[in-house]
Amino acid sequence: MKEPLLDAGFGNMYRADANMLSVTGTLPTGFQLSSGRSVHGPLLVVNNEPFVLKIPPPQADKDGRVANPLLLLDPDALALLDAVEPRPELLVVGGGAGISPLSPQARSYLISIGLTAELASTKHATSTFNTLSEEGRNVALLAIPAGVSA
Repeated sequence: MKEPLLDAGFGNMYRADANMLSVTGTLPTGFQLSSGRSVHGPLLVVNNEPFVLKIPPPQADKDGRVANPLLLLDPDALALLDAVEPRPELLVVGGGAGISPLSPQARSYLISIGLTAELASTKHATSTFNTLSEEGRNVALLAIPAGVSA
């Protein structure tokens, strides 16, 4: 049975499954989920299931600049997005402390499977993901911990 998440004169406008997974906290090194589970490292949430995303950690180049891990994202790490049914309508991407672009390979892959990505800081991406999920939208979240900056 669905329970209203918001009832301030909005009636049944916002309803969600009581078991819907949401991000309840962003940590410098991970995430707290509504299931009570904590995930350390990058997170992918697809169809109400959390996955630890295996991507390289931030690394300094020869000049000491640190590349955001999303710039190193391999399309193979995103293959789940094409394999699940129903396929998400949107991928919300949290780039850590700020907004980070995806690697050109990852962006091309998402385009090839018809999935749009919305980029934001992790704090804003998790909020957007939670809000859209509460509205009943089928969205996925890919986020690196909020403490990562480049």
